[in-house]
Amino acid sequence: MKAIFASLGLVILACAAAPATAQQTAPLPLRVAVLKQAGLTDVFVARKSGIFERQGLVVDLIEFRTGNEAIAAQQGGQVDVIIAIPGSAMMAMESGFDLVLLSQNETAKNQGPDLGSVQARPDSGIASMKDLAGKTLAVSGFHSQWTVAVQTLLRQAGLTGDNVTIVETPFPAMAQALKNKQIDAAAVIDPFATQMRETGVGKVISWSYVETIPGQPVGAWYARGSFVQKNRPAVERFITAIHEAIDMMNADEARARENIAAFTGLDSAVIAKMPLNRLSWKIEPALWKGVADMMHANGELRAPHRAEEYLSEFVQAAIVK
Repeated sequence: MKAIFASLGLVILACAAAPATAQQTAPLPLRVAVLKQAGLTDVFVARKSGIFERQGLVVDLIEFRTGNEAIAAQQGGQVDVIIAIPGSAMMAMESGFDLVLLSQNETAKNQGPDLGSVQARPDSGIASMKDLAGKTLAVSGFHSQWTVAVQTLLRQAGLTGDNVTIVETPFPAMAQALKNKQIDAAAVIDPFATQMRETGVGKVISWSYVETIPGQPVGAWYARGSFVQKNRPAVERFITAIHEAIDMMNADEARARENIAAFTGLDSAVIAKMPLNRLSWKIEPALWKGVADMMHANGELRAPHRAEEYLSEFVQAAIVK
């Protein structure tokens, strides 16, 4: 009888343990905001290659047009994790937005060619930023880290808003505006930058990110602090998955370009000529401080800030000493 009761006890214990095991291994849902840009192909790769699945995540990729739209949607609870250029996130955080850095995603290169450039018409006689005196320069929008980088170079060349007319023009419309002489130069990013160069519409007069802060962070993943507190396992799995996806992208350039074409829908011929995005989850605090200083110097941040204010506990292991 003792043996029978012992056996029954084992069965009962096994049955009681089964729900807990199932609960521990159940996949966790995550809503991730994306932009159809080459630099975000890693999140596409993480889902396509099964990295998210192996980490126990079910990820819904939700597309937005801009990082600012994604930030607003996240604060409204429509998405859990967003991608944002750090300068925009810094501005949002200073304004009280609840953002926690999960992982760096992308940086500018240390020298050109890079993803962003200022271009003028080849026959314009404009060869450098100082030649924009009295000219019209198109930017995609004010208050962004990209525009601030361009404004920094103008100031370094001795130019201000008094002697350069800056107008807002969407990236897709810049080539035609330059060709029609509606503008004299355009601050443009890929794929539009490569298309302008390759079609002879524009020539590079500045690699703006590179010439302001070489290697500066231009993309990072964020979640709300309130979400992180309640969903730490999902956040930690996402970070691990993104790191793996970035490493996979960096390991094979040809495969990376194939995945960029599949994710963005861009012509593979254009992608073949584009500078490959510099994906990196390794963080250099001095570069984050440089971005904060640049944003403050241009009036986009009200006060100076330290890099440590932005580098959460989740990125401490990624910091380059």
